[in-house]
Amino acid sequence: MISVKRIQAVVMKDYRDLLKNAYMLSTAVVPLFFAFILRSQGEEVETGAVFMPITLTMVIVGAFIQAAVIAEEKEKNTLRGLLLSPLNTAEIFIGKSVLSAVASIIMIVAVILIGNITMPDQMLLTAAVMLISLTIFISIGTILGLVSRTVMETSVIGIPVLFIFGMGDIFQTIIDSEWLLNVMGYLPDQQFGQLLLQLKNGEAVGDHFLVLSIWAAASVLVTIYIFKKRRFD
Repeated sequence: MISVKRIQAVVMKDYRDLLKNAYMLSTAVVPLFFAFILRSQGEEVETGAVFMPITLTMVIVGAFIQAAVIAEEKEKNTLRGLLLSPLNTAEIFIGKSVLSAVASIIMIVAVILIGNITMPDQMLLTAAVMLISLTIFISIGTILGLVSRTVMETSVIGIPVLFIFGMGDIFQTIIDSEWLLNVMGYLPDQQFGQLLLQLKNGEAVGDHFLVLSIWAAASVLVTIYIFKKRRFD
């Protein structure tokens, strides 16, 4: 049974640690610069790329901060104690993810406002897409944190993640291989952008929802597997 008090204790510990960590705080505001760049373009881009600042926010704030939080626990040699504590896997995962999720949501709202990004009118569906995508990137961040030995190592390992999952729209403009473009089309950032664009245009989005849901389920399962492996290593 999940205990709210135990989850709250984990969240408060991470919150206090975050306030002392200048690296993570400075990383969290990076998406704002992308929002300013988007706004300076003037005219709205009628492709999924218009939502790229939101995706970058989930990658930089959701994945990177999550990875840094987990890696910092490892640096301080407190992660093993956490994994061996009475907290179950769900409590650990939820507790370690709440702060990254809240920070991501705050920054996503800021990016939307600063970048003047027009969102679909279907707010409930849009919120569901955001939640599913955020689950994917926070799970990826947790995995990065678990496989990294230090906070700085998460930055090195996380750079490919930023390029692959956050800047797919940029790479698509310079890639000629059709099969590679088709493969990239199934990445979370591409599915996210296309889903919001089609939702905004009143088109069907069922396929994109399915692909994102599969990504979310797979990333959570891999995260749980690594959590359990670390518990017994």
